[in-house]
Amino acid sequence: MKRFSIAAMTAFLMMYALPSFAADKSEEEALRSALNEYRQALVKKDLPKLEKIWTDDYTFIDAHGRIRTKADRLADLRSSATSLDKIQHEEPPRIRIHGNIGIIRSDVTLVGRYGGKEVSGVFRSTHIWIYTDGRWQLLMNQLTAVAP
Repeated sequence: MKRFSIAAMTAFLMMYALPSFAADKSEEEALRSALNEYRQALVKKDLPKLEKIWTDDYTFIDAHGRIRTKADRLADLRSSATSLDKIQHEEPPRIRIHGNIGIIRSDVTLVGRYGGKEVSGVFRSTHIWIYTDGRWQLLMNQLTAVAP
């Protein structure tokens, strides 16, 4: 059995193990940045940015349980049936990355309207993102009210 010196093990870790750890952290930060960009675009009603963020087959399940497509969401924002005054993180989002799929869970306080109905309170949010064509895009998300 071969023995490795501490210097050899350190060199191995520096060359192979640590760079992959750093890459994972940078991927997580890129996804966190995409989430923040998405939420800012929602509040600002930045439709061109949202069109790029949402995949063509994007699906949203809103706080009232309605299933909405990308076209539905864009129409709701254009008509002001959906408008968000505030999206505030109640905790840091929990991010997991599996290959080119990112899953984010977070609790947020929302103030605004979805589908013409007032929403205000704390909601649990789940997002499924896909890394494609060199960027993160939102494939699906859901909101569920958190009981007081």
